Amino acid sequence: MKPLFQLTRSSMIWLLVSILMVMAPYISVVPSWLFVLAILAVGWRLMVYRGRWSFPHWSVRVGVMLLVLVGLLLELRQGSVMIVTVGLLIAAFVLKLTEMYRRRDALVMLYVAFLLIVCSFLFYQSIPMALYSVLSLIVVTACLNTVYRSQQNNDIWRPLKRSAVLYLQALPMMLILFLIFPRIGPLWQVDMNSGQSFTGLSDSMSPGDVSRLTRSAEIAFRARFDDQLPPEHLRYWRGLTYDQFDGRAWRRSDGLIAQSRTDAKPKRQALSGLPSTQTFSYQIVMEPTGQRWRYGLDTPLRYPAKLRQIEDLTLQEAQPLMQRTQYSLVSRVGAVREPLSDTQVAHYLQLPSEGNPKTRQLAQQWADEHSDIKGFTAQMMGFFARDFRYTLEPPLLQQSDSVDQFLFQSQRGFCGHFASAGVLLLRAAGIPARVVGGYLGGELNPVDDVLTVRQYEAHAWLEYWDKGDLSWHRLDPTSVVAPLRLEQSAAQLFSDEPSFLADAMLMRNGFLSGAFLKQLRQRYDAINYDWHRWVLNFHERQSGLLQRLLGDISVVNLLLLVMLPGALVLLLVAFNLLRQRAPKDDLLKALDKLDRCLTPVNLQRRQGETVGQFFDRLTLAFPALADEFEALSRCYERISYAEDSNPALRQQFKSRIERCCPLIAQS
Repeated sequence: MKPLFQLTRSSMIWLLVSILMVMAPYISVVPSWLFVLAILAVGWRLMVYRGRWSFPHWSVRVGVMLLVLVGLLLELRQGSVMIVTVGLLIAAFVLKLTEMYRRRDALVMLYVAFLLIVCSFLFYQSIPMALYSVLSLIVVTACLNTVYRSQQNNDIWRPLKRSAVLYLQALPMMLILFLIFPRIGPLWQVDMNSGQSFTGLSDSMSPGDVSRLTRSAEIAFRARFDDQLPPEHLRYWRGLTYDQFDGRAWRRSDGLIAQSRTDAKPKRQALSGLPSTQTFSYQIVMEPTGQRWRYGLDTPLRYPAKLRQIEDLTLQEAQPLMQRTQYSLVSRVGAVREPLSDTQVAHYLQLPSEGNPKTRQLAQQWADEHSDIKGFTAQMMGFFARDFRYTLEPPLLQQSDSVDQFLFQSQRGFCGHFASAGVLLLRAAGIPARVVGGYLGGELNPVDDVLTVRQYEAHAWLEYWDKGDLSWHRLDPTSVVAPLRLEQSAAQLFSDEPSFLADAMLMRNGFLSGAFLKQLRQRYDAINYDWHRWVLNFHERQSGLLQRLLGDISVVNLLLLVMLPGALVLLLVAFNLLRQRAPKDDLLKALDKLDRCLTPVNLQRRQGETVGQFFDRLTLAFPALADEFEALSRCYERISYAEDSNPALRQQFKSRIERCCPLIAQS
């Protein structure tokens, strides 16, 4: 029979708290059925602890593990490899409870708990998460301390205090290493794009795709402007363009338009000559998207070397964005002069050979009535302004001739519907055009003047090319269908729509909109933004600090910089240990007092004599006090060897010696 590792009461309490704290950050990450498994495993272990059930047979454990593997493989079809891997780690973590026979099993479980705390930073990198992880580390370390304690030592709070003191003692060295130890890039890359892990625009757009983003209040990016803010009606954040239409959905090109702009400098010079344009300089802190494109205000003119501007004026990076990043831009708001070749013009006129005949006919009719593009676009915008309605819940459109159904039947849609129909009308009339996807607006935080753009502000508009001035012009049908969208925030405009912020009910119900709570949220957002910028810029700050401290940054200097503060900390610890004298146990103090009473009669405790032998010798020397010495011997054995922590026993031991000393003096 395997030796049973029986947890103490304090160990069981701290183990349950550790499991709860370690798994809490993964509630919205891993499949929910893993938490059901955790509840069952914890319940079974509690019943084993109380002696009502036995440990499950190995075949049961193997069967459950196989079911978990099957479940995680099914999740892999719609989740990322990283999420499934963490799910497997959590499953092993909780199932280990059902076979905790030995102390080493408990240690393995706690070591996995430490690993899960670290893994939580793969999904969250906020200040609250950092503080929560430190608290989790203290709790798990407290549980680790209780594993080595005996059954009689059931003090619940002492392990937590010792754990907290341990981390406080490690704090100086941690700060030294954090500030001066150089950051090393990852040795491997992990793709965490699951299709569900990120919220945002994708490389294809169907009529209802953009409206689905209004369910979410997640942050897309934050922007801080160096000087003036652009007016609300000019806050068009370009993300990507859609230039290929298959009759139902718009997609990005992988060929001609995806080529890198090799003549960026001449085109930027041409941009500067256009009238009625404004230039803005700003920094963006962008959240992970799992995609390569980056957002910028209207038309970026200057951008970091790591980014490239492709032919449709959007910005891209070589690798998908898997973690928060920061970059600086200079953008110009206004028309964009860009001569197009015949091949490019043909590309921006591409349409399916058939489909949506009523739309094509209407476009041709308007083209016959107007000889210039301005007249055509004015006719189109007037058409949208008459009977169309802007809504987050448009009716479903049929697979074929969906634009015809939208323009001539439902006449209800979101920005994607209008942009898609507008580009189709323009192209059918022989005017090059494309759909642009991005965001419109942003919430200004008065605490730090940072503009926060959330997912519910996702937007789509169109651009058409005028061969008269060889320029791209922005055209937003939303400006005539729902003009308040350009002047108000999406939260104000869509507050009555049932689907708006359906995934963020606290914000939808106004819980965070009250004056006091809103002010707290804004202050927290400001602190969070500064924290993110500090972390993102830490490498440059650290390099500057090392440059000031070392001058020449070399391996030897770095080692000295790490070792000298470390040696200083160790010397302080050693000095503190040498200076401190361990407090003498109160039992030994009582025995010393008894020794002093016995010194006149030369019966004090001899060197190498045990306490039991000492009291046996005193019993022979003082028969009248035999009962007292026998009681003292039993009391000492219970405290020292049976580890009875009852304070009454210690008090009883000291009281009996107090009574014996006067009686010995009288004998």
